Amino acid sequence: MPTLEQRIDELNRQFGFKENPEDFNFELNPERIAYKNEALRTKNRDLYNEYLADNYPREMEREMRDFDNKANTLVQVSKEEAEQLFADNKINMLKSDISYKDPDAIFQMKKINEEDLNWHLEGHESDLLNGNSKPYEALEGKSEIWLLK
Repeated sequence: MPTLEQRIDELNRQFGFKENPEDFNFELNPERIAYKNEALRTKNRDLYNEYLADNYPREMEREMRDFDNKANTLVQVSKEEAEQLFADNKINMLKSDISYKDPDAIFQMKKINEEDLNWHLEGHESDLLNGNSKPYEALEGKSEIWLLK
């Protein structure tokens, strides 16, 4: 598993947000997304709170409410538990914070109209942030997965 610093370096190689910070607003900032992912998975609220205080003080209150809501519903489940959950709830799409291929990705479960599914998945294989995937793709090669319930 990459460290937070390694993940940020890799994302910066892809996006160049350190060299061109003006190109990335709060919602799309890869560094912020990486910090939030790390803080959620490790249950380190202070890590994200300090990052926001240093970089996005105006968004801090609203964003920490979102963080707390997600932290309260985040679970790591086995591949088998996830498959059962997807089947029981007719989940046909997952939205991930970082690449769906990454073992640290955190997924939101979605039910999308079948006729709209291909539109949502267009080009998803190369999405490094906020990507969509089919559940079986997200589970490929993983024994566990992070889900927001």
